[in-house]
Amino acid sequence: MPTPSAFAQFLYNYEYLKLNGILREYFTENALTFFTLCAVWVVFSYLIGSVNFAIVLSKLIYRDDIRKYGSGNAGFTNMRRTFGTRAGVLTLLGDFGKTVVGVAVGMILFGVNTATFAGLACVLGHCFPCFYKFKGGKGVAAAGTMAFILDPIVFLILIAIFILIVLSTKYLSLGSIMSLILYPLIHSRIYDWLHSRILPNYFIKNGLYTEVPTLDGAITAIPSQYHTLNHTVTAPMIFVGIFLAVFVVVMHRANIRRMMNGEENRFLIGKKAKEKARLLAESTAEAKKSRHRLDELDEELKD
Repeated sequence: MPTPSAFAQFLYNYEYLKLNGILREYFTENALTFFTLCAVWVVFSYLIGSVNFAIVLSKLIYRDDIRKYGSGNAGFTNMRRTFGTRAGVLTLLGDFGKTVVGVAVGMILFGVNTATFAGLACVLGHCFPCFYKFKGGKGVAAAGTMAFILDPIVFLILIAIFILIVLSTKYLSLGSIMSLILYPLIHSRIYDWLHSRILPNYFIKNGLYTEVPTLDGAITAIPSQYHTLNHTVTAPMIFVGIFLAVFVVVMHRANIRRMMNGEENRFLIGKKAKEKARLLAESTAEAKKSRHRLDELDEELKD
């Protein structure tokens, strides 16, 4: 039997951890406790997903509420259009970080199935945050982060599709919609190809195999040190992928109507983008002055 290379051993250990998580083997005789902990983590992921960084940053830095401007959406695009690129990037980083916690830690502790549901919980928390009267963003950044953690190859393909659509149409929303619509199809194809052909053959060549039943999302008795990780995409992955594809269309229905009517804002770069940003800044400033004046009039009327 050949000695496995360091990279092959690392990749094997990663795939095993991704499939099963750290805690599963400690609860092999107490499945109820394990699945209870999984459910608790999914709920926790919803709560951290409900921390909307667009709302937090607009209030802390700009002393305002992003939901009062533009499309009213508390997300990256509206933050960038209203308060500038810096605000949009900070929002994106915050949304990325909270989803990393929910999905990556969930995968390490409980495995890919729980991590998938935790990612969905982060998306739902971002869109319907319990801390902000269930009015949040559209979940694209959270869904993209989930794909990045669970399947980096799929994420890179989706990013390429997103960039091509945005560059050709100048519609950020269209790029987001089409990327997530294609996510379940690309994910299932790439995942099955990778885990039923490429990785098993690679592990066999490196001596990382025994003749045992394949794992399908659950740990099993392992009679020797090594075994193959030959499995297909799991049911939770399929369900969440299809749900997100439908969900993104529903959440972007207003954008779809505006695109059909030719009223959707286009993504601009260079001088046009700077000019538009200047005009938006001026209109935002005027809106603030008008609202402050209305507040002063309300106070005068109360007096």
